[in-house]
Parts: sequence; structure tokens; C-alpha cells
Amino acid sequence: MIKTRVVYLSMAILLLLFVVMYAVLPNVGIETKNTEFSYETIVFNKNKVTTIDIEIAEEDWADMLENAAAEELKKANITVNGKKMENVAIRTKGNLSLRSVVASDSDRYSLKIDFDYYDDTQSLYGLKKINLNNNYSDSTLMREYISYELMEQMGLPTPAHSYMYVTVNGEERGLFLGVEAVDETFLANNYGSNDGFLFKPDGTGSDLKYISDDIADYTGIGLKTNEGNIDQSKFIEMIEAINNGNNIEKYIDVDEMLRYFAVNTALVNLDSYQGNMKHNYYLYEDGGVFSIIPWDYNMSFGGFGVGGGDNNQIQDNANMKAPNDAQINDKSEMKPPNNGKQQRPNGDRNQGGLNMGFGMSGDLMADSAINFSVTTPVSGTALEERPLLNALLSNDEYRAKYEGYLEELATNYLTEDYVKNITKQLALLITTYVEADPTKFSTTEQFIEAVEGENSLPEFAKQRSESILKQLSGELVVEATSQGNMEMPNLDAIGDMDIPMQRPEDFDPSQAPPFNQNGDNQGERSNGGGPMQRPDQNGGPMWPNQGDEQLKQEIVIDNNTILTVIVCFALLIVALLFVFKFKRRGR
Repeated sequence: MIKTRVVYLSMAILLLLFVVMYAVLPNVGIETKNTEFSYETIVFNKNKVTTIDIEIAEEDWADMLENAAAEELKKANITVNGKKMENVAIRTKGNLSLRSVVASDSDRYSLKIDFDYYDDTQSLYGLKKINLNNNYSDSTLMREYISYELMEQMGLPTPAHSYMYVTVNGEERGLFLGVEAVDETFLANNYGSNDGFLFKPDGTGSDLKYISDDIADYTGIGLKTNEGNIDQSKFIEMIEAINNGNNIEKYIDVDEMLRYFAVNTALVNLDSYQGNMKHNYYLYEDGGVFSIIPWDYNMSFGGFGVGGGDNNQIQDNANMKAPNDAQINDKSEMKPPNNGKQQRPNGDRNQGGLNMGFGMSGDLMADSAINFSVTTPVSGTALEERPLLNALLSNDEYRAKYEGYLEELATNYLTEDYVKNITKQLALLITTYVEADPTKFSTTEQFIEAVEGENSLPEFAKQRSESILKQLSGELVVEATSQGNMEMPNLDAIGDMDIPMQRPEDFDPSQAPPFNQNGDNQGERSNGGGPMQRPDQNGGPMWPNQGDEQLKQEIVIDNNTILTVIVCFALLIVALLFVFKFKRRGR
């Protein structure tokens, strides 16, 4: 016969087990759903600014800044939101932006952090590498962030991204955009496998024009993975297909690429395959089929300048006007470089250094960007010189899909309201950090101007989406006639740009309506669930307690934990029923 105290003891044990499983285990460092990739919610939390503290030998840091163009790796310890990673590799990074900053008086370089360089078993919640982008040439600090958001909305595999505030040896470096590296981890997370071939084209062959049947002749295709098995790649077959009008569906993910080029075109992102530089994209070959991965959007929203020799003639069919002589010439938007040095800000946050260099338009609302052609969406080159895009748009069925995606973007995402929601949310989150940033390229006023007003990202979205819809309907015709590639300016000099410095009169960041990542209004501010962080008396952000910060990290409980909790709860219910019947029988 079972004694009452035995039953109650069993009940107590079951209850304790239930409490432990439900309340304790998810918070003691047990890895969460998709443990390999939990960095997406922990490191790249879009509702707060991640803190990155870099500890590096002073002589190594000084050498890295002095010889930034060398991009030499240095050893450092990195603390991310209180989690310390030792023996980590760090270096400067960039292409045109790196050279431009080297030529200026600034030392605000973008950085690449490699967590597993010295220890290939080491990662940050599954993350192997992270890029800290300095937002060069983007006084809005939002072009790249919003571009990736739109790519995500259109279902494209997109690097994780969020804002991060960086210190080096206790000294503030400022606000950067953290972007996940496109590497084996990214591929495994987004494609379920990283056994294929990852290419980052930049140079000979990056236009994807046919050269020969020897892959060695395509010296700029930038193979990043599986180098030892390159002979098994279908790269040459893909090149032949898109150049010769063969069955391209056999070699490329057509629908994905149509979505990619629709977003790129809508955003007027011309520091890309569609511009004269023919770079800033990845190709991933999996099972002989190529996908495209977006990359590097600090010059989107027309920031690279349209043209390179293109004379875009605009005809307004609604008013039945014949084509006029008005030209949107990209060269008129480019300021010639001078021999002056860019001045970076000192202690006075109202005096920001101008951040515009090679190829960049200082006017966000330039007609050449607003009315960039959606039918011939290239700049500084001819559509025939970009065979991948040409093969897609030469097919009536594919072009119709491409135009459908453009219409979806112009109607749902690249709209004034949608972009305004994002910019106001970001302003609420990061304005304090922008103010505290000691190395920023431009002023807080220039940043705030991007949120609202006549020269803002929402206004660009409004006018650009209207232009897209008019072009698709035939009401507006924009024809581009290519006249060859542009002459490259001197990269050793930085061009001056005139940028308005006034804060919009009706803008109040504290009154910005919060929203979630889908743009929906919420009932309270979204900043990691708490109030907006303010700078301390020294001007630096007031960080929350690191222990509290880690406890606030988003937890995604995996299926095994959920199943265990359910089983324990079921056992608890059965035990309660047993006790009830046991007592009724008088035992």
C-alpha cells in the first residue's frame, strides 16, 4: 500500500522538475532553436544597439590605422554585449570607401572581425565573422539598413544586420552598422548547405560576359569556397547560357534574380552589377544552380550617382509632350574631386566632416535617381554589357515578372509611409548614439534630415515609387543611351558636396511612432523593451549593466525543451489526478 507521504513526495519532485524545466533551463546558457545560428537574434537584435568592445595592443591598433590600406590582420579580444571572445582577428576593410578614408583626415575605417581565424572551433553564437561598416558616403546612416530590409521583404537571402556602438581600448569609436559576413555559416543558415561554390565577382569576368571555356581566364570571379573542386562547377555552362540565349533556368534561380534586380533597380543601387563597377554581389552555386546574394548598400538610394555617360531622356506621355532636350546627366551630379582633405569632426558635434567622395551624388532627390530607368536599368554601361540582366529582361515572361515585382515594391515597400516608419524607428533607436559618435563623417543634423522633410529617405521613396509606377504604365518614358564607361576620378582625393545642415522644423524623435519590423504601429517604444538610452555626462552612451543586457537577450526555446516541458506538465496533471482519487478512496 502506498503511503500518503510517498505520494506527496513524488508530487513535490515532479513539481520541482517542472519548475526547473520551465523557468530555469532556458536562461542558463543552453543553446536555443537553431543553436548554430542563434546570433541572428542575440547579436543582430534590431530593437537595440549592440555594444562591441575591442581590446587590442596599442601598437597594433596604431599600426592598423597608419597602414589601413594593407588590411593586415591583428589579434584582439572582442566583447559583444558582455560576452568576451579572446584571440580574435581584426582588420580594416573596404574598397573605394577604404581608399577614400585613407586619403582623408579621418581614421574611421570599416572593420572585419574574424572570430575563428586563430581557433576554427570558436564562434559567437554560431557567427564566425562580422563586418562593422562605417556608413561612409551616407549621412542618413540608413541606406544600407533599409535596403537589406526591402531585400528581406522580397524573400531574398540577406545578411543579418543591426546597429552597433564600438569602443577600442575603452575609447569610443562610434556607431557602425554590423553586417553578417557571407560565408559558410551564412550559406548553411540560408540554403541548408555550404557544400557549393560561393563567388564574389569583382574584376575580369565580374560582368559575366563570355571570355573562354577556361575558368582560369575569369580572374575576377572571386571563388570563396570549395576551391579544390572548381572543375566540378557549372560556372562556364552558366556563362554560356546567359550569353547565348540558352535555357537559363537550368543554371540560375530566375525568380530570385528577378526579385533581386527589381529591388536593386527600385533603390537605384548602382555601385553594383548594374553600374560601371560591376561588383558588390555574391553568386552561390548549389547543385549547378546559381543564386544571387545582395551586398554593400551604403550607396543605394541613388548615392553612387546615375550615369557614367548616360543621357536619360524623359518623356511625359500623360501630357503628350514630345521628347525634349532636358537631360539627366550623371556627370552633372558628380562633383569633381579636389585636393582638399576631408575634415572629420572633433569634440563639437555640430561640425561634421563631409563624407562624400568618388562617384557620389550629394543630392538625394536628384532627378537622375528619382527617374532612373526601370526598362534599361543600367548606368555607365549598356544593358548588353550585363548579360545576366540582359538575358532576364530580353525574355517577355521574365520581364513581366520583373515589372510585377517592381510594382509590388512601389506599392507596398518603397513607399513614403513604409520608409517613414523605418526611419522614425531608427531615429528613435540611434539618435543618441549618433550625437555621441566622436568619429562620424557628418553631423547629427544631416542624419536627422534623412528622417523627414523635403530631402529625406521617405520623400525619395515617395517620388521614386511614383516614377516607377508611371514608367510601368507608360505614362513616363525614360530612355537611356549609353556612351561608354565614365572616366574614373582620382581616388586619392575626396570631392566636396554641399549638404543642407538644417534640422526639419517639425521633427521630434521622441514623438516618433514606434513600429515593429513589419512597419506596424506598436503601443510603446522599441528599444530592447526599455526606454531610449541617453549619453552619460561625458557624452558617451550610458550602457545598461552587462549582466542585465545578457538576460534581456531574446531566447528562442528549441523544440526539445518545449516537448520536455509538455511531458512534465502532463505527468504533473496525471499525478494530481492520482492523488485526488487516492484521497477519495481513503488510502
